Amino acid sequence: MRLFFYEIRKIFSWKLLLLIVFVNILLYKMLIEFDLEHFPNGRPAGDHFDIEQQIIPMFGAEWDENDLLKLQELYEKEVAEADAYLANDPEAVALGMDSYEKFNNFEQNNREQRAYFDKMYFQSESGFPWRLQSYEWYLFENQHTGEAIVAYMTEASEGQKKRLQQLLDERQFAVYSDIVTMNFKTYKTSVAIVIFICIAILISPIFIRDKISNIVPLQYTSTKGRTVYRTKWLAGLFSGTFLTTILLILYMALYATNNTQSHFDLPLSSFGWYYHWYDLTFWQYIVLSVAVIFGLSVILTILSMAISTVVPNRIVLIGVQIVVVFLMIAVGANFVVQHVINLWYSQLFVPGVIGGFTLLTLLLMLYVWKLEMQKDIM
Repeated sequence: MRLFFYEIRKIFSWKLLLLIVFVNILLYKMLIEFDLEHFPNGRPAGDHFDIEQQIIPMFGAEWDENDLLKLQELYEKEVAEADAYLANDPEAVALGMDSYEKFNNFEQNNREQRAYFDKMYFQSESGFPWRLQSYEWYLFENQHTGEAIVAYMTEASEGQKKRLQQLLDERQFAVYSDIVTMNFKTYKTSVAIVIFICIAILISPIFIRDKISNIVPLQYTSTKGRTVYRTKWLAGLFSGTFLTTILLILYMALYATNNTQSHFDLPLSSFGWYYHWYDLTFWQYIVLSVAVIFGLSVILTILSMAISTVVPNRIVLIGVQIVVVFLMIAVGANFVVQHVINLWYSQLFVPGVIGGFTLLTLLLMLYVWKLEMQKDIM
């Protein structure tokens, strides 16, 4: 046990920890900060998010006629406020746009009316055009529920059609925007990239360090013998999972600042644009995504230790790890993590990729273990 903790202290050297902190700060600025500081991003995204936080506690995921009537009442109340605003604006009165109906149906060939219309959208602090446009989107979508699913089915595979038909039969329609879910999909992909890079930095030197120092023969001829190698593996696996856990806790705590808790209990099918293979709530989807990132991180930890065992020097180690991390980002982060259970891809796509990564990694691990146990001590 003493050797185990000694190896962990070697892995978490102060130099590597400083490098990991620097990498996190740099990649946070490059990849993650935008999805936190600029959520919701502009208009009408901000209007959609504000309206959804208001109506989700009222309506939930399944809307009925009474819910639509309540939404219509909220819309008409804000239309009345817009009418009052325009009626008290001398410029709107002079242009004959003193009500929302007139404003929304202005003469396209009238330059002055067009200029006022654009000013209210892009320069005015009132913002009523964006907000009312968002309300109109919800009213339109909920009056045409199921049409998007039917349209999607024309180009879907048999398995996808079966899933889409299930959504139709169970009336699981998209009644909210995808502002929140798209933000999380981008965010979790960036978090996965950061964690994969940090794992590669932390774990890569674990065996090459001793090999270059030429102390491996001394370790193997000691009382512990080749069990030192096994202890190093256990220490590396613990260190990789520990770092992953800390980073996941940190970045998910930061994600909580986006205040999307109002959407947690909604099923994924209630959000627009994307369809999924399974009936999960948004909170369950977050948990699944975190689990996938954690699993891929463990795979990368094992793969990095196997590579560190067989490469002859640091130059080769860096070259090989660049390729491995690139593949983990390109396939693991940008496909497996980002599109997990997405209906666009085969139902077996994500399990197949994770299974393939796992099998390849375990085979490589067993191979290097066998080589190390049979290696001659010079």
